[in-house]
Amino acid sequence: MSTISNKEAALLGLLSVEAKYPYEIEKEIYNQSMRDWTEISMSSVYKVLAKLEEKDLVISEVKMSESNRAQKVYTVTPRGRRLMQGWITARTAKWEKSLWPIDIAMSNLALLPKEEIIENFRSYIQSVDESIKCYNDLLGYLTEHCQYHSLSLATRPLLLLQADRKWAEEVLAHYEQISLSLNRKS
Repeated sequence: MSTISNKEAALLGLLSVEAKYPYEIEKEIYNQSMRDWTEISMSSVYKVLAKLEEKDLVISEVKMSESNRAQKVYTVTPRGRRLMQGWITARTAKWEKSLWPIDIAMSNLALLPKEEIIENFRSYIQSVDESIKCYNDLLGYLTEHCQYHSLSLATRPLLLLQADRKWAEEVLAHYEQISLSLNRKS
């Protein structure tokens, strides 16, 4: 069985709801803020649609628009639907490891002076707080306008951010304690 990329899955998911013209897909990507939680971008839509069509996961049909222009409308094939269902099952049945660039930074943290580490982690915590606010706002919107499963687009990142904040506070406290000890010895 063929595999699909995250970008392909994002488009298959949109097309699984109903057939769409590319401009409708782009509008939906914008409306759902999908650029914030997927790898899909406006510039990649046509390229990904071509790949999906090549793999026989979607088909396109040329239709005349109201303005009498020929436009392609894309529909998921039965094979595309089965593959998308398998992709969803694989992602929801087993935890997948994520790679975090912060881990590379942490493994090399000794390259920075303590004062800079403290300053960086204060800034890091501030940026986490800003993200928490954004996701709380998103959660409010999703709660009012979307189905339950869509809430996870905010609740999961919120839980991860809260854990990340706690971790960053512990790192900051450690380096502040070291700095305080060094200042006392001076």
